Order: sequence, then C-alpha cells, then structure tokens
Amino acid sequence: MMKAKEQLKVNLDKEVESIQFTKHQEVLEQVYPTTWKQKLHKLWNKEISIPLIPVSTVFALMVIAIGYVEINTSEKINNPNQEKVIIQVAGNYYWKDEFERALLKNEN
Repeated sequence: MMKAKEQLKVNLDKEVESIQFTKHQEVLEQVYPTTWKQKLHKLWNKEISIPLIPVSTVFALMVIAIGYVEINTSEKINNPNQEKVIIQVAGNYYWKDEFERALLKNEN
C-alpha cells in the first residue's frame, strides 16, 4: 500500500514539475487584506451558504400566516349571518349602517 502511494507521488511530481506558480503575492493579498479596499473586496466576495429547508419552511409559514390573517379578516367583513338592511331615501337605496355612518360623518 505504501509503495503504491509513493509511486503515485513520484508520478505526480514528474507530471507537475514543469508547472510554476507565479502569483504568490496576489494570493497573499487576497487572503490577508491590508487596505480597507481589499478588506471590502474580501467581504463582498465572501461565499454565503443558505440552507434550503429552513429558509423554505420559514417562507411557507409566513405565506400561510399572512393568508390566514387575510382570509380571517375577509370572513369577518363578509359574514353572511350579519343581515344588512336596505333603506330607501329620496328615491335611492342605501345600506342602513353605511348610511348612518355617512350621516354621522357629515354632521360632525
């Protein structure tokens, strides 16, 4: 086993001996930024991993909560048990509660 590893290392060393890495300084500047511009560049290029399951679960719960609130309030407004009375004033028809609300608003 060790002999196979050593043989692979020798073969790899022979293959890559002609390759020279010439950008040592650029890599060091990116890894260890010194100026505020380099630090900002490093922060801007930082990779962020966002877990899909928790984020999608929170999003789904928010959609459900907002939908529940909207449905719940619309049920209160459009409650079929609440009977509205239509009245006739000066040849026009109005909902009684809305007409009374408008009268109170105009009186004040």
